[in-house]
Amino acid sequence: MLGVATPARAQAGPPAPGDTLRLTLVEARSIALQANPLLGAARLDTTVARGEVRQSSLLIAANPSVEVLGASGGNGYEAGVSQEIEIFGQQGSRASAGRAGLARAKAGVSNATRLTLGDVDRTFYQLYSATRRRRLAEEVFALTQRIADVARRQLAAGEIGRLEFNLATVELGRTRTRALAAEREREGAAIELRRLLGVPSASPVAPVLDSTDVVAPEDIPDMPGQAFGEAVGPVAAPEPPNRRLNLDSLIALALSRRPDLAEREAAMRQAEAQATTARREALPNLLVRGVTEPSADGTGRAFRPGIGLTLPLFNRNRGRVQALRATARRAELERQSLALGIRAQVSAAAASFEAAAAEVQVLASTVLAPARQNRRLVEIAYREGKVGLPELLLIRNQAIDAELDYWAAWLAERQALASLAEATSANHPAIEESQR
Repeated sequence: MLGVATPARAQAGPPAPGDTLRLTLVEARSIALQANPLLGAARLDTTVARGEVRQSSLLIAANPSVEVLGASGGNGYEAGVSQEIEIFGQQGSRASAGRAGLARAKAGVSNATRLTLGDVDRTFYQLYSATRRRRLAEEVFALTQRIADVARRQLAAGEIGRLEFNLATVELGRTRTRALAAEREREGAAIELRRLLGVPSASPVAPVLDSTDVVAPEDIPDMPGQAFGEAVGPVAAPEPPNRRLNLDSLIALALSRRPDLAEREAAMRQAEAQATTARREALPNLLVRGVTEPSADGTGRAFRPGIGLTLPLFNRNRGRVQALRATARRAELERQSLALGIRAQVSAAAASFEAAAAEVQVLASTVLAPARQNRRLVEIAYREGKVGLPELLLIRNQAIDAELDYWAAWLAERQALASLAEATSANHPAIEESQR
C-alpha cells in the first residue's frame, strides 16, 4: 500500500543549501528516514533500553561490601566481606522488565516512523497539487493580462464600453490574487516538507510523480483489479470502477500491525514485571559474610564464615507495587481505547478515500475533457469576434474551476490513501527493519 518499501536506488541524501531537490515520493521518504531529527531522537530510546536490559541481566545486582575494623586491645585488625544474594527470582523479573522496555522502545520508534512517513506522504502530495494549481493560476493570469491589454486598446478605440473594460480589469485582479494564493500554498507545503525531511530551509523542493506513486491493487485487501489512479493528470476514463474497500480486512491489518498497540502491550508487560520485582524485593535475601581476624594465640589470622538474612521490616515496597499495578492497568485501558480509535481511524480514512476516488473519476471522465475543449474553443471564438468578453470569461472560469476541482479531489484522494496507509501501519518498512 502506497509503496511501503524503500527501493535500494532511493539513496538520495539531504541537498546542499540552495540546490533544488527534485524528489519522488520514495526518495522523500528515504531522506526523512535518514535525516528527520525527531526520528533520530526516537531511535536513541532503543539505545537507552538496551542499556537497561544489560543492567538488568546482572546475575548479582548488589555489590559486595568490605569492612576493616581494629581488633580489640589493638591486636591487629579485623577484615570482612559480605555479599547479598537474591534468592526469590528478583533478577529474572528485572530482566523481564528490561526486555519489555526494549520491546516498548522499538515499538515507539516504529510508531514514530509510521507517523513521520504519513506526514511526508500527505505533505508531498499537497506540494505536488499546489505546484500544479500554481502553474494553472499563472497560465490563467498571463492570459488575463493579454485580455486586459486588448480590452484597454478596444476601450481607447471605442470598440467596447466601460462595463466590459471594468470586467476585464476586475478579472485581472482576481486571477492575480489567485496566483498569489497558489504560490503561498505551495511555499507553505514546501516549508513543511523540508522540515519533515530535515533539509536546509533554503533548499527549493520540486516533487516528481512516477510509477511508484500509483497504488497497486494487490496491495489492498479485496480490491478490484485496477490501479487507484493516474500518475499525473486526468485521462478519458471509462465508467468509474467499484472502489469499495474491504473494511474488515483493513481493520484486521491495522490491529495486527500498529506499533502503538504493541507499545502499549509492552508497557503493560513492563509495569507488571516491575511490580513483580518490587514485590520480591520485599522478601528476605541471603547474606553471606566472611571475616579474618587475629588468631587467639596471636601467631596468625583466623577465618570465620557467616550467613544471615536481610530483614525488610520497614520498607515493604507496598506503595511502589500499588503504583506499578495501576500503571499496568492504565496501559491496558489505553490499549483498549487505542484499538477503538484505530477502528475509527481506518473507517474514516477508507470512507474519505472512496468518496474522493469517486469524485476524481467523475471529474476525469465527464468534466475535464469538455471543459478543456470549451476553454480552447471560446478563446478561438473570442479572437475571431464570435463571442464577447463576458462569454469568454464565463466559459473560461468554468473550465478553470473544473481543473481546480480536479486537483482538490486528487489531493483528497491521495491524502486519504496516505492516511489509510498510516492508520493500517502499511506505510513504512517492516517493523523488524525499523526496530533494529
